[in-house]
Amino acid sequence: MKIYYILINILISLIVFISCNTQNNEQKLTKADSIWLKFAKAMESKDTDFLINNSLDTVSCFDCNIDTNNEINYFDAGFIFKNHIDKIMHLKSLSKQKYSTYEIDGNLIKIVYTVKSPKAPEGRYSLIFTLIKNNNKYYFQGMTVQ
Repeated sequence: MKIYYILINILISLIVFISCNTQNNEQKLTKADSIWLKFAKAMESKDTDFLINNSLDTVSCFDCNIDTNNEINYFDAGFIFKNHIDKIMHLKSLSKQKYSTYEIDGNLIKIVYTVKSPKAPEGRYSLIFTLIKNNNKYYFQGMTVQ
């Protein structure tokens, strides 16, 4: 009988521990994180409908080298998401990588990833995504590399 109570206490403790850890992870997400993760997951799953509907008509893709004859950095959202989503993402997964979000004036969200690369001058570069607020909704504005 005593072992039964010990096992029940261990089980209850384990449930409380898991519950607390889950709540702490959810609390760490900011509003900006929650907004960005929808875009990141859409890119990973190649949900072009979501991306096109939630982007500006023209999006920036700096350093994408899509047209090597021209230094064009702005593209039709449908064209870029249907044909060059890998160049926007740079990474296989955006939602599983560490990133930082910065909300600026409540109208702009910057998402910054630090990407290790032996080709970069300092062994890494910053991959920066921008979301812009219009009519109380955030839209994908583009990507740049620094």
